[in-house]
Amino acid sequence: MPDIIIRDIESIIVDLPLRRLQRFSALAAQRQSLVVIRIRSTDGIMGVGEASIPSGPWWGGESVETIKSIADIYLAPVLIGQRATDMAVLRARMDEAAFGNSFAKAGLEMALWDLIGHTLEQPVHALLGGKVRDSLNVAWPLATGDPRQEIDEALAKLEAGEASAFKLKMGAVELKQDVARACEVTLALRDRAGIRVDPNERWTEVDALWAIPRLAEVGVEMIEQPLPREDLDGPVRLQARAAMPIMLDESIRTPHDMLEAAKKGAGALISLKIMKSGGMVPSRAVADVALAAGAALYMGTFLESSLGTSGNMQFCATLPHLPLGGELVGPMLVADDITEEPVRYMDGALQLPKGNGIGARIDEDKLKSYRRDRAHTTVTASTGQGGGGTKLAVAGE
Repeated sequence: MPDIIIRDIESIIVDLPLRRLQRFSALAAQRQSLVVIRIRSTDGIMGVGEASIPSGPWWGGESVETIKSIADIYLAPVLIGQRATDMAVLRARMDEAAFGNSFAKAGLEMALWDLIGHTLEQPVHALLGGKVRDSLNVAWPLATGDPRQEIDEALAKLEAGEASAFKLKMGAVELKQDVARACEVTLALRDRAGIRVDPNERWTEVDALWAIPRLAEVGVEMIEQPLPREDLDGPVRLQARAAMPIMLDESIRTPHDMLEAAKKGAGALISLKIMKSGGMVPSRAVADVALAAGAALYMGTFLESSLGTSGNMQFCATLPHLPLGGELVGPMLVADDITEEPVRYMDGALQLPKGNGIGARIDEDKLKSYRRDRAHTTVTASTGQGGGGTKLAVAGE
């Protein structure tokens, strides 16, 4: 295997418009911001990755601004001059340089895998052990808050073959109103597609005990993270009463989180997201603990562009036991994208991209159009004179 030496790393904040207002429990968004990461080897080969966060630091404490700063100032310098294939060493160096910051680390790791894949002329899924699937059934988020509009939106997605199920974002309005909305949408769609709901930690256990039977009665098939992330005992009690699986998302970021949940018997279904766990390597560790504990897997999203979605799908292609599929739908929600070709959806499923690396290439014109400030940072390695070794230079363009 050739030595793949990291020469420089650049990070660029990008703001993409959304097709419609996207409501979360904490806020509503009209654009999706992300950080494009590009890593170049001394051979001139480039790998690309994406770090994406849903509208600021409310979800996990990071924002695109902190991602770029941490990547530029602390993480890139410990990667420059290293072998890209020494993934365990590189991850350890990043962890020593900065605690947490999983989104920044995930974007860098994705770019590293893409670089390795292009150098070795292999898709990332082959580097991760091989694929077990070529597609992923996807659920489309319904998040406008207007049930009639959401029903029409869902029917259009079914007609276009762009989704096979739907997930209602909840928690932004009063509970009874929210449940009434969910019931109306579910009754209208349940003969055509599965319906899931996500309160994003906004319910108390009392709220959940009132809501779950009513949602089960109309046919809701899964509830995601109803209680605050720190509470692992509540979901166990809820699951004992519920007719549908209770999925954990915010509660599970690390393999240790998953181990603690498994000890308690919490989480019949586990949402995997490479951003929240810091990359594909730790996400796979979470998945392995979950599977060993008897839980099923689900592929979550932070509404990545086609770039990040391609990387997610490379990882997802290696995962067994995804009975409800996932939500890698970001490219359908953004009004414009930054790759030469968008990912493909067919028969309600995301298709595994072809090609080496993550299977996506950046459209430079689109990147130029949507980058936030027309400026980016490149951290490079240079060889000091007189045997002075490797020096780092940070350049703004």
